[in-house]
Amino acid sequence: MSKKNIGIGAAFPATLCWGVAIVMSKGALNDFPPITLLVFQLLSSVIFLWCVVCSRRRARPGLSDVAKFSWLGLLEPFLTYMLVLTGMTYSGASEASVLQSLESIMIVLIAALLFREYPSGKFVFYSMLVLLGIFIVLGSESYFINKEWLGAALITLGMLAAAFYVVLSSRIAEKYDVFYIVASQQTLALIVALFIFPFEWRGFAVSSITWGAWSLALLSGVIQYALAFVFYMVALRYISAGLAGVYLNFVPLVGIAGAFIFLDEKLSLLQLGGASLIVMALVLISVSAQAKAATYKNLDEPVEKDI
Repeated sequence: MSKKNIGIGAAFPATLCWGVAIVMSKGALNDFPPITLLVFQLLSSVIFLWCVVCSRRRARPGLSDVAKFSWLGLLEPFLTYMLVLTGMTYSGASEASVLQSLESIMIVLIAALLFREYPSGKFVFYSMLVLLGIFIVLGSESYFINKEWLGAALITLGMLAAAFYVVLSSRIAEKYDVFYIVASQQTLALIVALFIFPFEWRGFAVSSITWGAWSLALLSGVIQYALAFVFYMVALRYISAGLAGVYLNFVPLVGIAGAFIFLDEKLSLLQLGGASLIVMALVLISVSAQAKAATYKNLDEPVEKDI
């Protein structure tokens, strides 16, 4: 199996984990305030990851190397999910899933800005269709009346932080053990989250939380932070940040379907049309990226970097 295929094979389960976790997190927000939920999700993820690291017994990087990649945990998951979870208290899982599609566009634009990995004309055109679809889905008056615009703004800022994380992580993913990278990053994120946790903890009644709610919060942490991040770091080891970002395009599809099935969230016909436009444009981006990659003879090289 070529390195490119390994990277693509790892990107798909990462997408599935993130799409499912959006729905799970939205459900957990019915019982937990956002920062509290983030702390418990990170706690379950960090315990899981360090257990895996200890069982693997791989060579550990030095402290200077750990410092080089650990700080990225402040971008994601800390800043990203602090903004996303807070934003989801004002908006639904369907809208949050739609806004996830911004991340792949931001990844390519940031890669172009920082590393001169310039997008093609087709990518720019399809990205404009994605933005149009998002405008249609989020363009109802309720977003201005019910403060849902604030949720959309916070989630968008979260996607910007996530895009910077992906682009910068692509430069270190191939150098170190992915479990150690993710465990170190999320440990730092947990430490920082614990500093702001007491401000939200006041008035939070632990005794009122059911075992089902605790299970949902802790399981979503393992899926959303541990499994999804490890899969994605593996993907970044073998393919470019731009191509890896393409597979994030399927997160909205998973999230919207999950929100409809499990949370009974329904979109209007106009919103469904906008969501369909987004999915169509994202599929075209993926097809275009695959077609471009197929024109190269050596598929083991990360040639997708000029998407």
